[in-house]
Amino acid sequence: MIINHSKKFIFFANRKTASTSTAIALSSSCNHKDVITPLGRDEKIRKELGYQGPTNFIPWWNKVNYFAIKAKCKIQKKGVSRYLKSIGLHTHIEATTALSKNYISASTLESYYSFCFIRNPWDHALSQFFELKKDQRLQTLDLDTFIEGGMLEKFATSCRSIYSHEGNILVKRLYRYENLQETVDSIFNDLNLTGNPRLPTAKSNLRTDKRPYKDLLNFNQKNKIEHIFDQEIEWGKYQF
Repeated sequence: MIINHSKKFIFFANRKTASTSTAIALSSSCNHKDVITPLGRDEKIRKELGYQGPTNFIPWWNKVNYFAIKAKCKIQKKGVSRYLKSIGLHTHIEATTALSKNYISASTLESYYSFCFIRNPWDHALSQFFELKKDQRLQTLDLDTFIEGGMLEKFATSCRSIYSHEGNILVKRLYRYENLQETVDSIFNDLNLTGNPRLPTAKSNLRTDKRPYKDLLNFNQKNKIEHIFDQEIEWGKYQF
């Protein structure tokens, strides 16, 4: 997530939509007064480019908890990312969570230009499937089990909750991932952003089978994905 106060925009990061690359590009327009959430291992890309790094993602009332968690994780040699999600803003935070915990005020969400990217659901589903199979524990996972066994529905619900609630879109604009670089260029131009709109390469090696989704999905799989992502298909005007 990124909140740029000088240009008054909020970027909500959907899963599997190149949100890391998008966040890095958008952070080139930010400074230390804005809100930028950490990117984990990919933070090194942002640092190498010289862009503004993570800042202001922990609210002041949770600062003590933040430093305590960091100290504990350092001693135990554990990553802090998953622990910080409970006390501040993070990459894929839902709009409703950010509002309910007062991380973002309702007036800010209303007055700022908020946006998020959605993706062709059939391609989106396969992207998540191949990412899961990178986990050694899930290497034997087959596509039918992923689609029919609840894993895909859980993923879809998780993505949808970032930018909507009970069928209502909470951001000003949903953009299509398929036009990502063109859209980011347009956002930089329309909002008169400084920095560099060029998207860096991040997390692009997760999919082992590069064939088009139409070549990978059978009729039943196609229809099940269509049912699970019916709202995204309507909002994005997607067709198989």
